[in-house]
Amino acid sequence: MQVDNPIKKKITMEQINNSVEILNIAKSVVHHLNNINLANMTRKIIALPINNINLLEEITDIIYDRALQRQNYTHIYADMCASLINDSTFNKFITNTKISFQKVLLKKCSDVFYTLTKYNPQELKKLKQKMQNKNMEQKMFIDALNSYQFKFNKKVISNCRFISELYRKGAIPEKIILSCITDLSYENEELQLHCLCIILQLTGPILSKAYDLNEPVNTLLFAKDNYEMSSTLKFLILKVQKMHSEDWIIEEPVKYIGNNYMKFSDLPKEMKNMYTLKSYNIMALLIFNECYDVLFNFVNNKKIDEVINLLKMNKFLIRYDPISFIVSMILVALEENQNIRNYAGKLLDNIVKKKLLSKYSIQSGVDKVLNDLGIKEEYPNLSNLLLDITSQFKF
Repeated sequence: MQVDNPIKKKITMEQINNSVEILNIAKSVVHHLNNINLANMTRKIIALPINNINLLEEITDIIYDRALQRQNYTHIYADMCASLINDSTFNKFITNTKISFQKVLLKKCSDVFYTLTKYNPQELKKLKQKMQNKNMEQKMFIDALNSYQFKFNKKVISNCRFISELYRKGAIPEKIILSCITDLSYENEELQLHCLCIILQLTGPILSKAYDLNEPVNTLLFAKDNYEMSSTLKFLILKVQKMHSEDWIIEEPVKYIGNNYMKFSDLPKEMKNMYTLKSYNIMALLIFNECYDVLFNFVNNKKIDEVINLLKMNKFLIRYDPISFIVSMILVALEENQNIRNYAGKLLDNIVKKKLLSKYSIQSGVDKVLNDLGIKEEYPNLSNLLLDITSQFKF
């Protein structure tokens, strides 16, 4: 089949002697990449006059971002990256020989991988400001949080698939993929477990020849038997178990978020529920600093009316999601001593008496903290710490 060349005009080196034109060519090449034109498009990238580090980083960004966007083509982008890494002429224009395409690419992959349990503070700040400025209704607010969580998960999962494909193509060292598996084997959240499934499905057939993969597989099986999770993740874990028991027959990973699901609103109901639950955690992070200020205003001044006025002025704290406010207040208190935890309980009790919060919201917030696997792991004696707070409730 004849495939049209997206770069129809013959472009001379003189015409592409500035960064803007070089980047435009790179975008066109990367955008149209497929299995048929892979070799030709790779040669076009290699031929670009990349003469400084900034340009190399921008071209790496273009390739990386497109690889994560096109999940069905991740392996093709990994093929291109492997060719670029192994081509002796690709980095010849770069004066700093310590910087290479491989190092820049690995840093991008690593930065995203190690945000698995965190959220970008700058992105959260922008999201928070947007919500405050628009004075969103509660439903719009929750939808915005769900969409944020959806995009975050999709990027993290796509990144793990890309890292795995890079390893399969020989583009990254074995120690990096082993480190990813080890780190994920200590986690028990749904997103991390899914990432572990993806990596094992893609790299297991190679790694199993030299390494015992019983431990990460057992991590998945233990989670399946002991934690609540979506049927999608359970199915993935069973596939990994089957591959492991059959000496790692090569299979493509089942998609967690397929290409048909480009927006949160497109997701099936079961998958939406998972994101909605996570939104409480995002909200708690968004207002952590404000809750800290509110709590210590009460601790230092002992004036509940002053705190109530503060909360009324900053409706963002309670109006949109009272439960997340309670979760955040508890998280603040958990980091402090017993005396502060007692004050947190008294504060919440007084807020209920002032009818800014309901008893139901308080109990729901406490339950969410108690049932959060990450918080349980961080605070092994969580029940006792929470008792310092809940023992102050008089309602």
